[in-house]
Amino acid sequence: MSMTATMTSNARDNASTHTLLAALALGVAGDILFMDIGPFGPQLSIWVALLGAITFLLNRHADPEWRKTLVLWSGTAFAATLIMVFRAADDLIGLTLIVLILCSTSVLLQAKGTQWFAARVVDYFRTGFQMPVQVLLGIIPLLGKVPLRDASMSARTVGIVRGLLMVTPLLLVFVGLFSSADSTFERYASSFGDWLSLDTPKHILVVLVISWIATGLLTCTFRQDAGESESVGASPARDNFLTRKALGDEETGVIMGSLVALFLVFVILQASYLFGGSEMIERTSGLTVAGYARRGFFELLSVSVLTLAVLLLISAAQCNQRIFRPLALVLVACVLLILASAAQRLGLYTDAFGLTMSRVTAVAFMVWLACNLVSFSATVLRGRSNGFASGLVVSGIAAIILLGTANPVAVVARVNLERAIEDGQEIDLTYLSSLGADAVPPILERLHELPRFEQCVAAHNLLNAHGSAETKWRDDWRLWNASEAAAHKAVTDRHAELTAKVAEFVDCSRI
Repeated sequence: MSMTATMTSNARDNASTHTLLAALALGVAGDILFMDIGPFGPQLSIWVALLGAITFLLNRHADPEWRKTLVLWSGTAFAATLIMVFRAADDLIGLTLIVLILCSTSVLLQAKGTQWFAARVVDYFRTGFQMPVQVLLGIIPLLGKVPLRDASMSARTVGIVRGLLMVTPLLLVFVGLFSSADSTFERYASSFGDWLSLDTPKHILVVLVISWIATGLLTCTFRQDAGESESVGASPARDNFLTRKALGDEETGVIMGSLVALFLVFVILQASYLFGGSEMIERTSGLTVAGYARRGFFELLSVSVLTLAVLLLISAAQCNQRIFRPLALVLVACVLLILASAAQRLGLYTDAFGLTMSRVTAVAFMVWLACNLVSFSATVLRGRSNGFASGLVVSGIAAIILLGTANPVAVVARVNLERAIEDGQEIDLTYLSSLGADAVPPILERLHELPRFEQCVAAHNLLNAHGSAETKWRDDWRLWNASEAAAHKAVTDRHAELTAKVAEFVDCSRI
């Protein structure tokens, strides 16, 4: 029995050592990949791929199902990072980070013993709050398990140190000789020497910080035994406030009945706007169509989100379901109509002022929210809560990845160009140029259809942004982006044509 316990202890100590060494390797990789330019680009995809590979290696002795889970979430996170490689829209960076957070949270949730399909919304929220704590403090238990004394006294460690001391002078001599023999080698050696002399403290700090974070992320991937940690959502005491009957029949009826009455009044008022057209809007609301569209869109979106949250809280309180469910169904139907009203306002506003990235993102969010309201009705309101929370997370991840794949910037550019060319609407070329490289192909495709002065302005903006002979990734591959490269090639190929358009108007370059 004692021998078995000793073997288990040694295995855990070795696992801790391997985890810390792997995290140190990720820290060094992070320093090489992220230093001076940040993580947003192909370097993040490489680092996430390394993290996934190391996670799989550290869990190679785990059961096959857990390894499949790790591969699934690692692959999803890696796929999300590719958005920043193939798209140049800054708006997508935050959405990509949301996917990475959701993937990490899902791994930690399952590592603590919760079945993914059976997880509740409260489990995800609780794990989401635990996640940063785990990342920041996960290294501390590992440090206490590393057998430093044994390592320092081992003959192998002493031999490694002696070998390094002996070979260092030889390496310096050979580096000097190779530098004298070859100018390219001398340049790399000189750069390495500058790195050691000037930036060493900064590099060490970056390595330590990234290693610390990587250690916390790696500890999130280790499955915990029932005796080591409490499964998320498994504690009756912790969930007592949710599992007890917190709301009586009277409270449930008053809360739900009041909300339903208020929402029905609002929906009835909105019905005339939804089906009456622009004339009804102007006659009834006293506003122009544009004013009506501008007013209340984000408020309606907030109402929809808040309503779903309230329904989840009341449902979790184990109220009288015979009172709650029919009223909740009416409330969900009202919210879907409110989302339809919000979509109508957004459509009217787009017709009047054009499409923007924020409006495209809002549409994607509304579709996601509507789908999950229907899912709530089909699962939670039928007493089958399993799958709703997981569907909420998976549909969110899928929506973000699909949004990035759909190239929303190009959609915005095409819609605004269509309005200007076909309908004679004013076009904001400065805004289109600010969208980045993804907007370049649609602009070039329909450039000749714009009025001559707008052609001049668009050509001037394209040449300024993408017409340089040298690319920013020429000296640093980490700055490469597929959309940026395609835009640079497209503008370069038509450089003479664009230059001629700029020359048509003296004051074009001043716009």
